[in-house]
Amino acid sequence: MRHKLGLTCLAGWSLWLVATYAWGHGDTSQFAGTTQEDNVPHELTLPANVKDDQSIFGFAEAKPGNQQAVLHTYGQVAPDAKAVLDINAYVSGQIRRVFVRAGDLVSKGQPVVSIFNPEFITTQKGHLQLLKNEEKLQVLREEGRLPDYMKDARENLRWWGMSDAQIKALTDKGEVVEEIILPAPADGVITDVFTQPGTLINAGDKTMKAFVVMGRSVARMVSTRGPYLIEGFLYFDQQAAVRPGAEVEIDLLSGKTLRRTISQVVPAIDSRGQRARFLVPLAQAVPELAMGQAVNLAVHLPAAYGVWVPRNAVLGQQLRPVVYVKRGTKQYLRQPVSVLSESAEALRVSGIAPNATVVTEGKMILEGLYRMTANPVSQAGEHHDH
Repeated sequence: MRHKLGLTCLAGWSLWLVATYAWGHGDTSQFAGTTQEDNVPHELTLPANVKDDQSIFGFAEAKPGNQQAVLHTYGQVAPDAKAVLDINAYVSGQIRRVFVRAGDLVSKGQPVVSIFNPEFITTQKGHLQLLKNEEKLQVLREEGRLPDYMKDARENLRWWGMSDAQIKALTDKGEVVEEIILPAPADGVITDVFTQPGTLINAGDKTMKAFVVMGRSVARMVSTRGPYLIEGFLYFDQQAAVRPGAEVEIDLLSGKTLRRTISQVVPAIDSRGQRARFLVPLAQAVPELAMGQAVNLAVHLPAAYGVWVPRNAVLGQQLRPVVYVKRGTKQYLRQPVSVLSESAEALRVSGIAPNATVVTEGKMILEGLYRMTANPVSQAGEHHDH
C-alpha cells in the first residue's frame, strides 16, 4: 500500500511539474537551446519505496550504426541578392518629397523621392535661352554643329534624370522641371527608406568640370520578379551534417511539398539567433510562398553513422532535449543531448554511449523527480512563467 501511495504521489508531482516543460517526444523542431543548469548530466536515485521494473519504466538500447537520416527544421523565404535593388540618386541636392514607406508595393516607374537642385534648374533655363537666341543658333547651323549640339544638350538633360517627355515639354512649351524624380526601377516591395524630406544628400559632382559621380542610396526594394530563396536554420552542432546538394522538402500551405536542393551552407553562426544557416534557391516564384514567410523544412541527409535511440527516448523540452540512461538498480543518469538528425523511427544523438540502456517510458516521472530534488521548485515555477 505504501509503495502504491508513494508511486502515486511521485507520479502526480512529476506530471504537475513536467507538464509545463515537455512539448513532445522525438520532434526535433521542438528542441530549443540550453541553460547552464540543464546542460550537465545529473545522477538520480529512485526513492526506496519505488521500484524500477518493467511495469513502471520501458527501456531500449542505444544502437550504433548507419541510418538514412532526415533533419527537420524551419526556414524563411528571403530575396536572392539579385532581387534586392538599391534606388540610387546620382544628383546632389535636397530631398523635397518622399512618396513611399517601407512595406509599400510599387510599380516600375512609380515615384520614390524627389530632389531639388538649383543647378538642374539653371541648366534647363540655359537651354531655353539658347533656343531663343536665334543669332547663336544661326552660327551653329552655318558651322554645321547645331545637330550635334542639340543632341549633346538632350543627353545632358537625360543625365540629370529628365525623361524624353519632360525634355520635349521643355523645348516645345518651356516647362521647367523643378524637382528630379527618382522612380522605382522594377515592380516590387520597398524594404527600407534611407532619407526624409529636407535631407541634404551628396552624390558627387555631376558637372563637366569635375565629373565625379558616387551615387547615394535613398531607398531599397525587392523586385517581385527577382528570384527568391529559402534561408534555413540549424543548431551549430547540426551544421556538420548538412552539405550543399542535399535535397530539401518545403511544406506548402496547400499540404503539398516542394523539392529543392541546398546551394550553400553559410559557415558563420548568426550572432542574434545562435543558428547556422543554409540557402535553398527557389529559382522561380512560387505562388504559395511570400517573402518573409516561415516554412517547415525536411533536409534529406546521406546515411549517417552515430548512436541512434528510439524517438520516444528523447524528452523534448523548453530547456534542452534529454535522455535518461539506466546505470544500475534505481540509478539513472539524466543526460542532455544534441539531436543531430533523425530517421523515421530513431534520432541520432550525441552524448550517449553505444549500447547504453535508455528509458523510453516513464521519463516524465524521472524528470519530475529531477525537478523536485536537483533544482529548486521555485526555478520550475520561474520557467513556467516564461
